[in-house]
Amino acid sequence: MDTKDIALFLAIARLGSISRTAEQLFMSQSTVTTRLQRLERTLGYELFVRTANGVQLTAAGQRFLPLAEHMVSLEQQMLHPDQTETPTLRIMSGRAFVSVDVPQCLLRISKHMTVHLKVRMGLYDDMVNALLAHQVDFCFLGEPIYHPHVKLVEFLPDAIDLVVPLKHHLVYNFPGVRALANEPFVAFGRSSSPFRKRVMKLLAESNVFPTIRAELDSIDGIKAMVSHGLGVSFLPRRTLGDAAFKQISVIPMSDPAWTRPTFIAYPDALDGQPLTQKVLSLIADYYKELAKSKQPKTLKDGEAPGCDNP
Repeated sequence: MDTKDIALFLAIARLGSISRTAEQLFMSQSTVTTRLQRLERTLGYELFVRTANGVQLTAAGQRFLPLAEHMVSLEQQMLHPDQTETPTLRIMSGRAFVSVDVPQCLLRISKHMTVHLKVRMGLYDDMVNALLAHQVDFCFLGEPIYHPHVKLVEFLPDAIDLVVPLKHHLVYNFPGVRALANEPFVAFGRSSSPFRKRVMKLLAESNVFPTIRAELDSIDGIKAMVSHGLGVSFLPRRTLGDAAFKQISVIPMSDPAWTRPTFIAYPDALDGQPLTQKVLSLIADYYKELAKSKQPKTLKDGEAPGCDNP
């Protein structure tokens, strides 16, 4: 068994595509395919199945992945015994978490661990696929993933707040969610995104079906549109620390249902490993300190509640 073929297998697993692997490694697709097939013949089972967007690990491929990573690591240690390899931590997150939670958590991790950090953003379905393909180690999510090969840890939930332009009439008198029935609405995320679905479900429970004037995936874009009077919107509270600077006002919801959970998801193959336990412990410390921070009882115009980070 050629360890170079194993390293190639790891590259395909990370990228989820034979064509992208060939492009990044400056190889032809036929060469990549031939070497992958050689490895599969040696092992006696298939490692990938083709999908509409590339390739995905088979069940056997998922079991082989951590062994392959270990074999490549051992080879590097044997070839370079005097070098200490720095582990790579691969993080994936949605746009809301990457603006506050992820940098705060990674700052703690970098202070207590020697790791190389790789961070990328993605939609919910992207993160599910990346976890199952072992392309990432941890995902920050606002909705759970229920899969036998994915482990979940729940942390401090986040409030969902109404954001409106400065001097908006609802700042001075907000009678409740039903007052939004006639307000133009700026929606955050795609219609299929879990956060968007959560907000729309909560509005529908109050018999509110807003007229959507605009929709986009950018939190800063949402704030800009709201500040310019294009409509009102809902955003996670921890993203609203710059509300005054962005020229928007924040109105907290009195109903405790207006919250979004916080989950860290990771492949079950990483469960119990020292690095995994250390990362989860540091993330837990962040959310514990965040929970201890005082929540202001009153809000000034344009001020977001509870946005101080430790």
